[in-house]
Amino acid sequence: MMMTMSMKRWFSFTGLVLAISLAAGCSPAPEDGSSSQGNTPGGQVKIKFHADGISFKKEDLEPVIAKFQEKNPGILVEFIPLNEANAADNVKKIDLLSASGEQLDAVLLPDDRSYAQRSANGLLEPLNDLMKKEGIKFDDEYKVDTSIDGNYYGLPGTFRQYFVIMNKNHLDEANLPVPKDWTWDEYLDYAKKMTKGEGATKRYGTYFHNWIDYFLLGLWNQPEKNDLVLADHTVNIDHPGIKKSMEIRAQAEHVDKSATPYVDIISQKLTYRPLYFNQQASMMPTGSWMIGEVGGGKEFTANFKTVFAPMPKNKKEDPNGYSFMNANFVGVVSTSKHKEESYKFLRFFTTEGIPMMKKYLSSWKKEDTASAIDLMINASKNPEMVDKESLLYTLENSKSITRQIPVAYTEEVNKAYSSEFELMLLGKQNIEKALANTSKKVKEIVAANKK
Repeated sequence: MMMTMSMKRWFSFTGLVLAISLAAGCSPAPEDGSSSQGNTPGGQVKIKFHADGISFKKEDLEPVIAKFQEKNPGILVEFIPLNEANAADNVKKIDLLSASGEQLDAVLLPDDRSYAQRSANGLLEPLNDLMKKEGIKFDDEYKVDTSIDGNYYGLPGTFRQYFVIMNKNHLDEANLPVPKDWTWDEYLDYAKKMTKGEGATKRYGTYFHNWIDYFLLGLWNQPEKNDLVLADHTVNIDHPGIKKSMEIRAQAEHVDKSATPYVDIISQKLTYRPLYFNQQASMMPTGSWMIGEVGGGKEFTANFKTVFAPMPKNKKEDPNGYSFMNANFVGVVSTSKHKEESYKFLRFFTTEGIPMMKKYLSSWKKEDTASAIDLMINASKNPEMVDKESLLYTLENSKSITRQIPVAYTEEVNKAYSSEFELMLLGKQNIEKALANTSKKVKEIVAANKK
């Protein structure tokens, strides 16, 4: 089998890190008496589950793990939270742990981009044989397709649907109705009308976070052909949605001054939750993980009601309600000595487990979504601050875009695109220059990875 450029880079990287780890000496034996490969003195198998420690706190997973172990007494699960600065750094941590020979059994990857690359470079084990042995058909179980060339390297975890959350007080103050069908131009008009004040106390009408999701706002509402590079390696930079994505941000930040400036976001390391709950931003596109959070909790208090609206469309004549819907991904590591046990845990986690946490929707087709939403809202500190009517309307009237699993080298593509987009946001180049530079860079990346 011919190695792709991505695979060559992966094996070169892992070889280097592995050599460093071997030179450093052998690791000490675990203090709990288990072997380095996860066997306990009592004959039980111990597996490790590495996942984002912000989204999945220990107290969230404890009842899930306890229930799984009750049903599977021969398997012990140890949750290893990853608490790096962001999701991308958590993935890099998994890469480093794998390269250094650390026991990895089950891992959570934050998005389809990281999932595609780790499937291509051999980190994840294909699950086809394990699903066949269990007797399940993937399409009967899950809403999000994870197949790559006929192989399933992971299962979808928490289900994520994008929509807009809005401060109801700010809407009322500006005499604005809760939108049900709107364009990005109308969104920007709302943002202008809800912007108030100047200087350090200025309230912005909207906030766009520094994830690449917010660099693709005019593309991720398109039913098809909604990625920078398509599955057949076609460069998609000339799609009108790419230019629209840049125009949305430039209009809000440079012209209307209605969005938190990007320079402030990166220099002050701003994040969306404090800005929203402290009422420094009136609305923002976000995902369904926020359903329960907008009712308040331990970290933030909800002092105002949140209403929900569908993602805006680019033009009035476009169909309404198309939204980016996806999941995070869990997979079995190919070097694990306990693949079947890890698969069993991940099957439980992605079906019965996620609803037990009362924080997220799952990608399981058999989930009682209405009940899950009620559990999420009622688990918040102030459930009356969640406007259920607009939430249900938004969820019921949104349609998923047809989303491909990204090409294996998509992280390189995203980095090239993001760097040019950022220069535009920082006023160092105009939209036309950003598009031209992006097109050139992405074409070079595609050509290099097709060799």
